[in-house]
Amino acid sequence: MAIGEPEKIVAVADASFLIGLCLISKWELLAQMVERLYVAPAVWEEVVVRGQGRPGAREMEQAGFIERRAIKDKQAVKMLQVFLGSGEAESLVLAQEVRCSLVFVDDLKARKAAQEAGLKTVGVAGFLLAAKQKGLVREIRSLLEALQQQDFRLSRVLVETVLREAGESSS
Repeated sequence: MAIGEPEKIVAVADASFLIGLCLISKWELLAQMVERLYVAPAVWEEVVVRGQGRPGAREMEQAGFIERRAIKDKQAVKMLQVFLGSGEAESLVLAQEVRCSLVFVDDLKARKAAQEAGLKTVGVAGFLLAAKQKGLVREIRSLLEALQQQDFRLSRVLVETVLREAGESSS
């Protein structure tokens, strides 16, 4: 790390976030911005095992900053799985177990559950905004459009808000 460079972050990530970055070929931003990224077993299973040959699988397997971590509180995961997918549920429990306050997740229900548990959430759009603010990307409009073209769900309001914050709004 260069002198004066802001400290890299530690976070937990859900599968859709990781896949989203790979869909737009921006995986390298994780390596530039994240010191350690914890992933739960269900996330690894979804991206690397079942997703073999798809965006994210090779990147996750080769990333030195990713740490797979088993979940201890299986009961908490089961409770969250009533309204969340396995990956989201395990990611939220893992964040609490490793005392990590930041979760990279895009699913709205998972974001709300994380925030109710006192965790901070950042999705792909917010992550790209942070990368632009750090000077790692010049613009994000084309990246958000590319995600939408790949059927990655981003609400119109979210895209407009992020583009406005990035100084790229059309209005």
